[in-house]
Amino acid sequence: MQTKTLKIDEIYKELTILPDEKLDEVKDFIDFIHSKFQTEKKTVVKLKGIWAGKGFEKILNLDKELKSAEKELAVTILKKKI
Repeated sequence: MQTKTLKIDEIYKELTILPDEKLDEVKDFIDFIHSKFQTEKKTVVKLKGIWAGKGFEKILNLDKELKSAEKELAVTILKKKI
């Protein structure tokens, strides 16, 4: 079984020896295949600004506060009895 890369390489070599007028036919065929298997384009969801207006902008030193919360959580977890 050939890998995808080897198949693409083999197709490329074949394409280089085709006459120019036949390349349009190949392009049309590829477009036809794409149209058959084309899936709905996924929309990109951007999360930028998701926390805007939630109060985090009021924290002057966010990194310091996060580290402090992390330490508190670690202490709480370590004190927890199993």
